[in-house]
Amino acid sequence: MILGHGDDRYLYSREILADFSSNVYYKGLSIGLVHHLSTQLFRLKNYPEANAQSLQEALAQWHEITPSQVLATNGATEAFYLVAHAWRGQSATVVIPAFAEYEDACRVNDISVSHLEWSSLKQDTTFATELVFLGNPNNPTGALLSVDFLQALLLNNTAITFVIDEAYVDFTHERKSLVNSLDDLPNLIIIKSLTKTYAIPGLRLGYLLSSTDTIAKIIVSKMPWSVNALAIEAGLYIVAHKEQLTFNAVDLLQDTANLMAALSIHVKVMPTQTNFFLCELINGTAADLKAYLVEEHSLLIRDASNFKSLSPKHFRVATQTPEKNALLIKGINAWMEK
Repeated sequence: MILGHGDDRYLYSREILADFSSNVYYKGLSIGLVHHLSTQLFRLKNYPEANAQSLQEALAQWHEITPSQVLATNGATEAFYLVAHAWRGQSATVVIPAFAEYEDACRVNDISVSHLEWSSLKQDTTFATELVFLGNPNNPTGALLSVDFLQALLLNNTAITFVIDEAYVDFTHERKSLVNSLDDLPNLIIIKSLTKTYAIPGLRLGYLLSSTDTIAKIIVSKMPWSVNALAIEAGLYIVAHKEQLTFNAVDLLQDTANLMAALSIHVKVMPTQTNFFLCELINGTAADLKAYLVEEHSLLIRDASNFKSLSPKHFRVATQTPEKNALLIKGINAWMEK
């Protein structure tokens, strides 16, 4: 899906005062990271490492695994496409609603796709496909499954490879990852994103964690130099300063709860475990609301109608600062009165 994602502010000529369509951390880019990258521009005159080897070694140390279990990628999206290419021509289940690139990556690689509603997923669910794609936390709902639930699910389907997207795990209270299960679950692939937590979506930086054998299978079709020199430097800086760059999820999720409570006066608000959540309009469409908020209030929300199993009444909101949240509350109140 080239178009139809959040943060499509580039489509509008007017200034956007607050972007609720993007799930990137709302306090933005680290000044320290900006300064570091400004001193690394000389690296642009040379090719980067063909496979971002130094970053993979740093990420392996961070997660206490071997470098052969890590693959750095041009954002998490490249990781989804690499996995799909490695299973080209086979079959996959996508647990929906879900990030569209799971299915798009499969379609491009001639993988037949089945769907399973998130609400139907149980620990003892069994699958008949070679792959399963699952977001945890899920995008766009913010729903979260426990580590115990996922471990049981994978152990009940040892012949199936599970692609678990943990792009938003740092935006949850407990930040529980499956990384410590990698050695016990050879059918596990974890996709990580550095762009959301560290507010660097323009650099495109993510990575994939799995068994050595699975990484070897996937890397065959990876093009060299897909991770650029500045992205590698950003990743190395983040790993070296991860303690200082870790934000307080408690405050962020309290802001989220406050925003949800305010919006629930006029719209149906779905439960979430992270910093973004789904809403459903009683009257009107999300597309109309989005257009109104842009034109009258310079605010941007995510029209969620193009997520499978959602309706034209659904939209997604990602928490911003309390001041910006107040602008959204005011804007939606005005639309409802109109």
